Amino acid sequence: MKIKICCFAGHANIPDEEEVKIKLKKEIINLIENENVTTFYSGGKGAFDWLCAETLKELKNEYQYIKSYLMLAYMPKEKDSPESILYEEMFDKTVYPNIENVPRRFAILKRNKCMVDKSDFLISYVKHDLGSGAYKTLEYAEKRKNIKIINIAKEA
Repeated sequence: MKIKICCFAGHANIPDEEEVKIKLKKEIINLIENENVTTFYSGGKGAFDWLCAETLKELKNEYQYIKSYLMLAYMPKEKDSPESILYEEMFDKTVYPNIENVPRRFAILKRNKCMVDKSDFLISYVKHDLGSGAYKTLEYAEKRKNIKIINIAKEA
């Protein structure tokens, strides 16, 4: 059976975090139980990314077989830095896509495209564009990838 993958894209700030977490948890559980999703990719940058990571960590108590991966846009500065230690606590593994030749200012967008390209599902929290990377990632997923998109911001 093919491993099914879900990635996340959302805004750096979430004004209604508890409400979003309830919707997020419901959608993740649905993907695990009904779509056989076992692997999740997060970017680990904004509030939505960290809410996804926290939710997955909680769900691992019930679904021990799921994997939560952090896909890095940049390599961590030091192996034992607080950033690296946090990554080890929150994720099963960190992954660095082949983007080392991408200019730093484009690294996050390129990393997001890599996550979408590897995924069957995208759970997003995108309310507006306003030049946001989350919006650009959602737009990329809609136009260029055969991927099922769940935008929980539309349900808010």
